[in-house]
Amino acid sequence: MQNKYKGKVVIVTGSRQGIGKSIAWLYASQGAKVVLNARNAEKLEHTKQEFDEAGFEVIAVAGDVSSWNFCVDLCQKAKEHFGGIDIVITNAAIATRGDMENLSPEIYQKLINVNILGSVYPAKAAIPYLKQSKGSIQFISSIASYYGIPFNGIYCATKNAINSIAEATHNELKPHNIFVGVTYVGFTENEDSKQILDTDGKVIVLPQRNNVQKQNRNTVAQRIIAQIEQKKFKNTLTLSGKVLRVLTKFVPGLIRFIYKLNLKKIELSSK
Repeated sequence: MQNKYKGKVVIVTGSRQGIGKSIAWLYASQGAKVVLNARNAEKLEHTKQEFDEAGFEVIAVAGDVSSWNFCVDLCQKAKEHFGGIDIVITNAAIATRGDMENLSPEIYQKLINVNILGSVYPAKAAIPYLKQSKGSIQFISSIASYYGIPFNGIYCATKNAINSIAEATHNELKPHNIFVGVTYVGFTENEDSKQILDTDGKVIVLPQRNNVQKQNRNTVAQRIIAQIEQKKFKNTLTLSGKVLRVLTKFVPGLIRFIYKLNLKKIELSSK
């Protein structure tokens, strides 16, 4: 098991912390060569040092995945250092909170850039390499994509867009023997330093949500890796997500009624 992915080259965007870091760590611990990525070069270097101290074979490429030119460079560096690309996991994303009236217009553009283009660009840039390796692209979506949650509209919208992109790309790349999957992640444990955008666009630390059941980061990472290995197209990780998916499909009016009853509570939790 220690060398299960020996020789495989894996790019994980947004891997400085959280789910991305856990995915990268699990792959590296099983022999994969891993390309770490985040926007903040200094903080990313600290993460790389942890991997280096564990004896893992990794490189760190700092930059913004919402930039097409950077994503081309990211894939080129993976090729130069490790000889190719086998798996790309588009994990980088950013969240916000607040209603449409009060959210700064710039936040909408920011989330579209990071959450949509930041998923599309690294996957697209890797396709020529993945054709050679018959590799995999894994998109990370959210159970929030199933229905527009009040005070989280733009985040839900960007994740819903990922669903459509994954569905289209899955069929487009199948003739090239490239697997494309999408994971619908629920509430997950995050570091105390996890950041989101406030209504005015300022970066703030995400308040800890103790009123929801959260999955362990390593458990989520293990299930994402298993999904890629099994070439399972779609996977919803939580029971609440599976229930929401069914209710949204068959009784959407019930979802609207539930949100209406809990609107004040949702609003307070978003502040």
